Amino acid sequence: MSLVLSGVHKRFKDRDVLRGIDLEIPNGEIHALVGVSGSGKSTLLRIIAGLETHDSGTVTWEETPLDGVPPHLRRITMLSQSPLLFPHLTVGENVTLATPNRSRQEAEAWLARVRLPGRYDAEIHELSGGEQQRVSFSRALAASPRLILLDEPFTNLDPELKYELQRLIRDLVRELGLTALLVTHDREEAMLVADRVTLLEAGLVRASGTPQALSETESTFGDFIELGGSLYPSLHIEVTDSPTDETVVLIRSFTRFGHRLGEYRRGQGDYVILPRDESFRDGETYYLRKRQGGI
Repeated sequence: MSLVLSGVHKRFKDRDVLRGIDLEIPNGEIHALVGVSGSGKSTLLRIIAGLETHDSGTVTWEETPLDGVPPHLRRITMLSQSPLLFPHLTVGENVTLATPNRSRQEAEAWLARVRLPGRYDAEIHELSGGEQQRVSFSRALAASPRLILLDEPFTNLDPELKYELQRLIRDLVRELGLTALLVTHDREEAMLVADRVTLLEAGLVRASGTPQALSETESTFGDFIELGGSLYPSLHIEVTDSPTDETVVLIRSFTRFGHRLGEYRRGQGDYVILPRDESFRDGETYYLRKRQGGI
């Protein structure tokens, strides 16, 4: 059971936006489509959702061809950059619209799942941008989808809210056993959220694989650091636990969802920490990146 795209083409006027996309996404996987603007990633998402038609090829979800199936019958929901909430309805009423029985109780339960308990009667304008996106996500989940499409939903958030929402969505998607397809131009975001990544370039699949595999084979995907069993882009860190000049204990700052990284020794392998004044201090933030050249 999976989402299968075979030979998907799409042309707008005199431009081929998608030029034969072949892709399979197993159930339960979080998959990221990465590409620059104009690479075709959002168009592909809209075709899967039923908001756009394709010129040729097939799209199959859970062994059912989606050609001709209306969007509301696909059990596919979509989260975009803007929350797209109804401003004349309360927070909870927005979510209630998506529940099968128009149930306030179910809507309140979904709001609690996205860490907005007790906000059913709040007005939309009372919420921050990150909170509005969480309401939009809870409404998407309330529709009981099996596949959720994420069209750069973190773009308009500040870094701290972005990482909080990335963590929340990733964890809930896995907990509920859903399949997710994330569209992003941010390779760090793809690295941190997705199980596998597909690189799109000019309407074609350039490469597809795990983040680690792509970091090793695709120079355009960038250099990443393996630390504590996980991959990281260049990142900021905080020093904790009374470091010495030779040993620090790392904790992620705005990367990898707050996981403690463990001990790191200066001069270890391919990594370099750039302290501000050649001495480490508890609670200070430094920069960790892959060693290149003579750095």
